[in-house]
Amino acid sequence: MVTRFLAAALIVFSLFVTRGYAAFDKGGISGLGARPLGMGGAFTTIADTGDAIFYNPAGLIQVLRPEVSGMGAVLLNGKEDLFNLAYIQPFGDQLAWALATQQLFFTDGSENERIYYGTFAAPLAIDKSISFGLNIKLFTVDSATQPGQQASGLGLDMGFLYHIPILNPRYGKQLNLGLSAEDLDTKIRYQAGNEDPIPLRVRGGFSYEFTDDLVTSFEFSDFNDPNLGSHHTLLLAGIEGWFFEDQLGLRTGYAGFQTLDGQFTAGISYRSKTWGIDYAYIGHAQFLGSSHRISANWRFGDSFLGKVKSFIPEGVTAYVEGDIITLRWNNSPSLSLAGYNVYFSKTTGAGYVKINQKAIKANYYSLRGLEKNTKYYFVVSSVTNTIPPVESQYSREIFAGTTAAPGAPVVVQSDVQNEGVVDIAKQVGMAGFPDPAKNNLKGYNIYLSEVSGGRFDKINAQPIGNVPTYLVRKLKVGQKYFFTFTSVGLDGSESTHSKESGVVALPYSAVMQSTGTNVNPPATPK
Repeated sequence: MVTRFLAAALIVFSLFVTRGYAAFDKGGISGLGARPLGMGGAFTTIADTGDAIFYNPAGLIQVLRPEVSGMGAVLLNGKEDLFNLAYIQPFGDQLAWALATQQLFFTDGSENERIYYGTFAAPLAIDKSISFGLNIKLFTVDSATQPGQQASGLGLDMGFLYHIPILNPRYGKQLNLGLSAEDLDTKIRYQAGNEDPIPLRVRGGFSYEFTDDLVTSFEFSDFNDPNLGSHHTLLLAGIEGWFFEDQLGLRTGYAGFQTLDGQFTAGISYRSKTWGIDYAYIGHAQFLGSSHRISANWRFGDSFLGKVKSFIPEGVTAYVEGDIITLRWNNSPSLSLAGYNVYFSKTTGAGYVKINQKAIKANYYSLRGLEKNTKYYFVVSSVTNTIPPVESQYSREIFAGTTAAPGAPVVVQSDVQNEGVVDIAKQVGMAGFPDPAKNNLKGYNIYLSEVSGGRFDKINAQPIGNVPTYLVRKLKVGQKYFFTFTSVGLDGSESTHSKESGVVALPYSAVMQSTGTNVNPPATPK
């Protein structure tokens, strides 16, 4: 299938090959987008930001939020100024359109070159494994010093992107193949009546995603501009990694040039949830002046049709066994998915609280330690692996009720091994809380807070006492929690709180194997 796809695309592109012209050459050092340029321009097979307009418009379906991006650069020791600006508007995650402009000004006033883009992208498969993109372009040329140099023309770009998932995650995430052609049979017409064709450029190659945070790319760029010398096929390569929860990006690459020797490039990025800034350095001979690029982007709102609807989990069902509820749902066909989030509430349609700390990779989740004889309401959402992540709308709400019988001691999912717990009866140094009857008490209450001196919430439904073990569950492993205790009289009156005690939550399996040694014993409730 891959071979047929590439062959068909190459045949389409070859039908439009033309030769020879003057304006809008492609062999210089202009380049757009600091992030792609930091990877040596090897971005055709990645194309997951607004810069996809200029490298492979098919990649725009990976942009899941409205985005505004732009770049400015001063070239050739101040002889040229280069700018670009783009606005991308996704429609759900199945369609996207964009408006953009690229403008090159010669500071001596001899010529100004402007390109205006209207872009459309859509998947060719329901799972978005193959996508197609199209640029319709308007070219204009004007000159302050040569009034007769005005010209205009229409152009067309096409691009394809193909994602191939790696079945065994030990060997990586996915392989991407990309192919694009810029300016298919494009000409500009001057006021004097003469025409100049715009250089056709074909880009292609592959990228390999080792993980969500590491990708390497190898591509070629092929074009023929008689004004810049003979025909050349240039090689491009780049590697990119993201760190610190995908906020810091580092990259390097190798770029080939028709008029220069190939050079190494490098770049760095910072990303927040709504905005980002990219820097790139491109090596050139010293006489060419500064070779630095800075781009910025701003992401906001949701897609035109709201949140990414096609990512909403479907087929959510619940299974109850005592105080254990297991949720299952259908896997999403999307390849840009990081996982799922599960929410619960005791009230239908409102008050949902997320249960999991990290996105759940599997399509099921088991909840343990729930209150007995209680009805719960659940929804599930999907999370994309984009930067920043985008969360889908909630699934259809379902409800399930626990029973009085304890759940079977089975592990439905390995997340229980990552569950943090505290055996508070063994931590307080009270031998499992002393027998309250001996002190004319009804029992003891336990209060929990995540912050020292913060608001403490009671965690037990009824006063407890004379128990060898009492697990506080669903905590974060390695996090310190703070507890206080009160005594409850026979008439239901409650004492003042004891001095707070801090205890670190340990993994569930470690506590189950514990010998019961006391740690940081607090004062006994009075």
